[in-house]
Formats: sequence, structure tokens, C-alpha cells
Amino acid sequence: MKQIRSGKPTTAGVRLRYKVLYGMGYLSVALATDVTLTWLLKRYYPDSSGVTATASVSAAAFIVAAVFGRVVDALADPLVGYWSDRLRSRLGRRKPFLLLGAPLLAVMFVLIWTPPVPGLSLVNGVYLAAALALFFFMFTVVVCPYLAMLPEITSSRAERVSLTAWQGAFNVLGAVGGTIASGYLIDHYGYRTMGLYLAPVILLASWAPLLVPQPAASPKPSGFPIREAVVSTLRNPLFVPYVLAQLLFWVAVRIIIGVMPKLLHIRFNMGEERIGYVMASGLLVAALFLPFMPRTAKRIGKKRLLIAAMVYFGLLAVPMPFLGTLPLPVSGAGQAYLLMVLAGPAIAVLFSLPNAIVADIVDRDEKSTGERREAIYFGVQGLLVKVGMGLGVGLAAALLWLFGAEVNSQGGYLACALAVAAISISAGAVMTRYRDN
Repeated sequence: MKQIRSGKPTTAGVRLRYKVLYGMGYLSVALATDVTLTWLLKRYYPDSSGVTATASVSAAAFIVAAVFGRVVDALADPLVGYWSDRLRSRLGRRKPFLLLGAPLLAVMFVLIWTPPVPGLSLVNGVYLAAALALFFFMFTVVVCPYLAMLPEITSSRAERVSLTAWQGAFNVLGAVGGTIASGYLIDHYGYRTMGLYLAPVILLASWAPLLVPQPAASPKPSGFPIREAVVSTLRNPLFVPYVLAQLLFWVAVRIIIGVMPKLLHIRFNMGEERIGYVMASGLLVAALFLPFMPRTAKRIGKKRLLIAAMVYFGLLAVPMPFLGTLPLPVSGAGQAYLLMVLAGPAIAVLFSLPNAIVADIVDRDEKSTGERREAIYFGVQGLLVKVGMGLGVGLAAALLWLFGAEVNSQGGYLACALAVAAISISAGAVMTRYRDN
């Protein structure tokens, strides 16, 4: 692929090595987020039943720090997107963020595991809040421009789905492999060493897309002021139904992610390791389906495929509270594995199609505005999806508290399953308003 400075889109095929290099960027995304979300609570506020467990912060301090970091993360998305769209540099509008932001992201990944004071201390709480805010900000600095590269690599819709399928593959690799590797490193060497080992992987994976040409990149930055950039994005008749459907779908996904581990522990007395295997089984099945996503999306259409995945995911949630009692010739644990395996195709769609759809929306936006504003769209999507994730976690907690989540009172799991079904199917209904394919 040769660099084209005219800004005209190219539908030329993307070479395999560039697909792999671009997809590798998602290894950084998965490692940074999944490892942090998996182990951060245990690092700072471990279970008091542990023999050598020593809390570094109080429960209240941890909650404040986590919420503060996530607020910074969400607000940074449209700001970084706006900044990236307006940047002037010899490297273009995206790659400077990856080049400079990746080392700082890697450093912050190490620092979040190293509280300054041994034992319980308010200093550690302040440190954690600041470290998480900087970590999530640098995460956005890298990831938002990285995603905005997608429509600049090719204007071919089929090739875009192929690129996002590679993203999904590295997402699975990072989620599964990263969790296993981080657990091993923590058990044998501690949290600080784990951070030191994984930080170079995060750095190199973030830098890999720097080697990918961007022949469809715009030769000039956007001239929209930030308020107009955000407002016009939210008024886009294609973007609004798509991003609202994404928000609803992620509410449903986060409910399942939050509820399943607790259900498996209560119902089958599973430990963390076995729960991890159950959850990972869905990701591994999704990885098997990812190579078929480009051809399937071309045949069926991205819109129809995403709607089908949303409805299917919602219906699949209905038997969740009945695991162990379903009339199937497998054990209760086997039924849990089966449910996650069946969720694999929906996960594959979720991992591969949304970013490609945003790239298509950006193409349509250019026709009406005369500007290429990839990053602001990915930034606003990031903000709203993170709102959906937060709502999903909160709704799961509320339903479990209201209807029960213990051995003798498990109505909360049924309430969560029905909520997931209703919300996910509603997401599919909203997506029908998306007037493209």
C-alpha cells in the first residue's frame, strides 16, 4: 500500500501483515483493561480471609478512586478525539498520539500496582486516585486515535471488517492470555513484577500500528470547534441509533459479566480459577468465529448481523438463572460452560462489527460536512459505551440487592436475566433505525 496524500479513499486490499500489525493494537487494549479490572481490587483491598492479605486503602477510598479514574476516562474520550481530528503533524493526526502516549501508558500501568506506603493509608488512596486518572487518560490518548486509524487505512467495507476481526482476535488473546499470565506472575513474583513484565508488551502492541500505512487519511485537520464537533456527531441520523443500541447492549453485557461469577460461586461453589475457565470458554469460541466475520457480514450485512447478535444474546440470558436445573444430560457446571460456548458467536460479532460500522458512518459524515472526523466519533462512542458499562454494573448490583443473590434467596439472578433479555432485545430494536447496512 502506498501513501496517498490527496485524501481520496482507497478500496485496495490491505496486506495481511498490516492487518496483523493493526490488530495487535487491541492486545494493548485488552491487557491494560482486563488485567487492571481483574486484579486492582485484590491488590488494594484484598479479601480479609487471606493469610497474608493486607489492605492498602479502605473500601470507601477504593470506590472513590475507581469512580474518579473512570470519570476521567469517559470525559477524555471526546476531548482526545477532538484533539486528534485537529492535529497537524508530519506523522498525520493519529500516530503522534500512539508514539508519545504508549510509553506513558506503559509507565502508568506499572505505577498503579505500586502504592507508596506499606499497609493501610490515606496516602495510598490519594495515590490510587491520581494514578488511575492518569492511567485511564493515557489509555484514551492511545486507544481513541488508534481506533480512528481504521477508516484511514481503507474505505473498503469488507476490508474494514477484516481489520476489526483481527482486533477481535488480539482482544481474545489479551483477555485470556493476559489474565492467565498476570495471575501466574502475581502468584510467583508479585504485582510490581507483573506490571514490569506486561508493560513492554503494552508498549510494543501500542506501537505496532505505527507501521501501518494510511492511504485514505485526510490531508487536513478538522476545523470544527469542540462544541460543534460533539453536537454534530450526536445529531448524525446514522450515529444516533447505532450508538444508542451500543449503549444498551453494553448495559446487558456488563450485567452478565457482573452476575455470572457470583452465580457460579453460589450455585456450584466454583473458585476464581474455575470461574475464569467458564468465562474464557465464550471468548475462545468467539475466536473460532472471528475468521468468518468478514464473509458473513458481506453476505448478511453488518446491520442485520449485529441485530441478530443482540437478540440472540438477550434470549440466551433467559436460561442463566436456571443453570443446574435445566433438563440437559450434563452437570450444572457443564451447563454453565454450554451457555458461555453458545454465547461465543454473539461475542464474535460484538468484537468485530461495531468499529467497522463507525468507520462507515464517518464516510457518510464526510459527504455532509466535507471533513474527516474519525476520532470524535470513536471518542463519543467511547464515552457513551463507558456510561453503558457503568449502568450495567450498577443495575446488576441493584437487582441482586433487591431480589436476593445468596443461597437461600436467588431471585436477583432471575431479575438480572430478564433485564438482560429486555435490554439486549431493545438494543436490537433500536438498531433497526440505523439506515445503512
